Amino acid sequence: MDSSKRGSRRRHLTGEEREAVLSCFRESGMTQREFSLREGIGLSTLIRWLHEERKAKRPPLKFQEVILPRATPTWAVEVVSPQGWIVRCQTEAASERLAELLRLLPC
Repeated sequence: MDSSKRGSRRRHLTGEEREAVLSCFRESGMTQREFSLREGIGLSTLIRWLHEERKAKRPPLKFQEVILPRATPTWAVEVVSPQGWIVRCQTEAASERLAELLRLLPC
């Protein structure tokens, strides 16, 4: 879009014209500032058009509720020492060896 064609009055572009300008910008390899100066478009206008284009292409966010299983302890026995170590047994059979294990641990 040549600035000499625009005249002194502001001209509002149609959606198709705006898309064509944005396509030219992407193909130009120029910075936003350089392109807006060359085309006689306000820099903030070009930035807004690019932002609106990105926003329109973005799919809307969808949220879905996720119900997590309840975390229940699976320990038949848990022993916490004053020193900070923890012994956990998942089954009763393992807890039978607990006394032997406690004798081996530092207290």
